[in-house]
Amino acid sequence: MQQKLALTIGILAGGKSSRMGSDKAKLLYEGIPFVKKIIEELSGFDQIILSTAYESQNDEIKLPGVINVQDSIPDCGPIEGIRQVLKASRNDFVFFCATDMPLLSKKVPEYISNFISSDYDCYVLTYSERPQPLCAIYSKKMLPIIEENIKKKDFKLSHIFDSARTKYIPIELSALKTETIININTKEEYQKLGKPLIFCVSGLKNSGKTRMVLLLISEFKERGFSVGVIKHDGHDCFSDLPGSDTANFTARGADCTAIFSDRRYAFNANQSVNEEKLIEEMCSLPSHPDVIILEGFKNSDYPKIEVMRKSISTKSVCKKESLLCTAADFAEAPYAELPHFSADQAGKIADYIIQKLKNYDKIS
Repeated sequence: MQQKLALTIGILAGGKSSRMGSDKAKLLYEGIPFVKKIIEELSGFDQIILSTAYESQNDEIKLPGVINVQDSIPDCGPIEGIRQVLKASRNDFVFFCATDMPLLSKKVPEYISNFISSDYDCYVLTYSERPQPLCAIYSKKMLPIIEENIKKKDFKLSHIFDSARTKYIPIELSALKTETIININTKEEYQKLGKPLIFCVSGLKNSGKTRMVLLLISEFKERGFSVGVIKHDGHDCFSDLPGSDTANFTARGADCTAIFSDRRYAFNANQSVNEEKLIEEMCSLPSHPDVIILEGFKNSDYPKIEVMRKSISTKSVCKKESLLCTAADFAEAPYAELPHFSADQAGKIADYIIQKLKNYDKIS
């Protein structure tokens, strides 16, 4: 972030939380209410303003060092909260976010602020080419446009961007984790919060499973995720010596690895184990991986990618109901209703897995 830029943080907490069924600002993540979690993360910025919809909510969420503002025009949605925060800000630029973003990182406003110039008045992060209006920096120069739209009862934030000098900034071009901008809208999404992505890379012997795992480790690491890998060895003969699969996983960037047979496993222990136990161990680490990839396990119920090689077989051997997608060195898809990728499209596969397993398609 530019050192001389004074930035206000505007947190919108006036939503109705209808899909959640309770006030999202008060939901807990790691034992801390969402709103307090966000404020702690962004406390290093010059000013924090919290916008609420009504007086009783304003009274309920009083936090030290935070300015509270309240909607004066009801039932407008977030546009009124944005208006109130811009009016109250002592700085020319305000980063806006919602109170249902507990994973938000201070790196997000820092990154967006790097684009501030005299050419634009609004700087909006995009994900998969979709603007994220509550992950954006607004100039106070936006106030006349906002007030005019409210007067016309046009409350859509996208219409504000159409009328303003707006710069769109793809998150994909940054080093930011995509999960830092997700919104938790439903009880199902709340239950998934903080849980790692778990999936298999499955297929017949010599179909390219290990190669795909290595490619995906790189892709997830590039996206800022930590990664764990679990591999089953049916021969009860494994080591972590250079050239072994687990050594290669580590060299590619895996944060933790485990390999096991029916009698023993290598994860700082020697005892009988299965994949469930290893997943449990990885999840219990003080800082557990964001992604856990299981190589093999084609008959398991875990969601999976099936890897195929034309010289081995073009027929699927995995349970169809557990498949996320297929990847192969041939073009014809085994299932018309499932995505089919080239075995070299690990980046697209990683993005698809993130979208499917983390519901990132539900970002604002």
